[in-house]
Amino acid sequence: MSLPTLLSRYRSLITAGLTEVLRGEGLLYTILRYHVGLEDEHGSASSHMGKLLRPNLVLFTAEQLGGELNQALPAALGLELIHNFSLIHDDVQDGDRTRRGRPTVWSRYGVAQAINAGDLMQALAITKALHAGKDAVKTLLEATIEMIEGQGLDLGVEEKAVGVEPYLEMIDKKTGSLIRCAFRLGAVIAAAPTEVEEALAEAGQELGRAFQIRDDLLGVWGDGAITGKPQGSDIRCKKKTLPAAIALSAVSGTDRTDLERIYNKKTLTDEDVARVIEIMDKAGVHQVGEQMVIEHLSRAREWLAQVPFSKAGMQEMEELMEYLAEREQ
Repeated sequence: MSLPTLLSRYRSLITAGLTEVLRGEGLLYTILRYHVGLEDEHGSASSHMGKLLRPNLVLFTAEQLGGELNQALPAALGLELIHNFSLIHDDVQDGDRTRRGRPTVWSRYGVAQAINAGDLMQALAITKALHAGKDAVKTLLEATIEMIEGQGLDLGVEEKAVGVEPYLEMIDKKTGSLIRCAFRLGAVIAAAPTEVEEALAEAGQELGRAFQIRDDLLGVWGDGAITGKPQGSDIRCKKKTLPAAIALSAVSGTDRTDLERIYNKKTLTDEDVARVIEIMDKAGVHQVGEQMVIEHLSRAREWLAQVPFSKAGMQEMEELMEYLAEREQ
């Protein structure tokens, strides 16, 4: 599935910017270049950068609202670096060994250096964002605080079963904060009216939910050859993502007993993972999740209709939302 126009137009600009920010010498900079996908495990140039959703949204929004790309770029790079700092630490906390089909930083370089690398990434992010002005930095820091609060809530979710609504409130912070921030940064750079910035933030909230729900579905039913993680990886790691929340609120009897028993085990077998997927399939969890993605994207469209994007810009946003709804990685 090819990238939509919105995620490809600014890609070379963002890649060049990240290359410049992370050009430092020493092990930590090597780790950071490896993590973002600029280099492979041997230190050779690579192009394993992921979707770059957030910085693309900053640049797109700023340009659509009349802002200058050269002013928006430092904010976009700062946001992407904050996102990557969170991923390094998230992998440590979750014990994930692979990301985008490659060993995670902590599994390759150790937990201690992963923490150091994440800390450096955060400092570089703020340093770069300063070039976009104090309002952009304030917006980025507020979103960073909210994202870290969301990560704390996520760890709490792992320890107990939660309902769908508390789970959505958690992802509004953990995932939604930085997507809302992308739209806000674009609006700040372009000096857009407050009502436009607020409409964009609401659209970002809905887009963030749709994005994370799709991610959660891929964590159970995704093709490992495409996602870079084995099918059912979130179940094997006992992550209480949306499919688990839906299932635990929908099933009863033997199915619920089995779910609770399996998620309480220290280590899960292939049979355990298969049984959980069987229960989820029986309860129609995948279909419920897909419908939620559609509903949140519909709400995002309603908010975006209040934003003065060009006709071509709205078409590109529509293409992006269709991509996010159907993506396989």
